[in-house]
Amino acid sequence: MCAGEGKLVVARLTLAELELQVALLARAGLKRWEIAASLGIKPGTVKSQLERITAKLGPGWRDRPDIVWPEVAEEVLQAVKWVQDRNEEEAYFRGFRAAVEGGIAPEEAGILRLQGVLSAAGRAYLRRARALQWKLLLWGDGRILRVGAAARFWIKPALSFLVAGKYIRYLRADSGEEPYRPWWLPYTGGRVRAAKAAFYKMPTAADRDYVGNYLEDWIDRELPAYVTRLHKRMQQRWLALRLIARSAGRKEPEPPPSPEELFSEAQECLGTGRAVIIAAED
Repeated sequence: MCAGEGKLVVARLTLAELELQVALLARAGLKRWEIAASLGIKPGTVKSQLERITAKLGPGWRDRPDIVWPEVAEEVLQAVKWVQDRNEEEAYFRGFRAAVEGGIAPEEAGILRLQGVLSAAGRAYLRRARALQWKLLLWGDGRILRVGAAARFWIKPALSFLVAGKYIRYLRADSGEEPYRPWWLPYTGGRVRAAKAAFYKMPTAADRDYVGNYLEDWIDRELPAYVTRLHKRMQQRWLALRLIARSAGRKEPEPPPSPEELFSEAQECLGTGRAVIIAAED
């Protein structure tokens, strides 16, 4: 039976140790995966613990005035606030990106089918495109950029620049390739979502040439700095979660890869980093 409302309930006496730790972090505003990383448990375990907490304390337990909670150390609250602030910043960026990439016309979304994707030749070109992490495809009069799942993660800033400048326009995701979901992805922050392969459209041949040259130059010049910034953000998030884990007496979460390991993976995912133009047969 859950604790009834109307009388004070002492959370420390009602919940088991792990339940109490999960409840305190949930009340502080951490997401399930962040709680899991902090306590060294699986996200599924966090879910089951939350269900048990609700069964014991009843609905609305996070904000109920009749439940007495133990004090949380100030340094832990500061670490939690840091994680939440980063989540808000990343949510704003996602909203901006969605606004930039939105408004796709139906005829643009259907361009792949209209240009023979469902034919044997279309399927063959898709298979060839998927063999590389990123490639420029020229179908008839339409210019299509296909970006593989892993490459889309690693050249994300470059793609955002090209979309904002209207050199490319998002068409749709490519479901023919597995999403890119490395184990350390949650450390990158915000809503944890695997990167998916996608198709973009380029309005003109001039845009096509510019996009190819820009991506090659970005990989050569900007990728190392992007990897460094990414690692710094991951390291900061890990340190905050590690502090929370220590305060709870739990095993520390596994640290993220080093900058060298991240850069090596980026290079492996991007291959040679060279664009290939394919003229599809009509």
